[in-house]
Amino acid sequence: MARGLLFAVMAIDVLVVLLFAAAPRGIGPMFEAPPMVVGLPLGSLIVAIGIALHLGGLAWMVRIYRADPEAHPSSFRAARD
Repeated sequence: MARGLLFAVMAIDVLVVLLFAAAPRGIGPMFEAPPMVVGLPLGSLIVAIGIALHLGGLAWMVRIYRADPEAHPSSFRAARD
């Protein structure tokens, strides 16, 4: 089930990248410049933050998937004398 979830997330990511690449370019704002933050338009900065958080979450999912669930002895399953 975990593999299916990871595959679904990666498939959706590929679809989003393809749709973003295929989107037509607009003419931009006609009368005022977009707000700038650290030399980037605010919209681009928000998209970059969203992409970074999404990739961090995906990396965390892969880390959890690859972890050994039985790496340490569990106290509730310890042998009793």
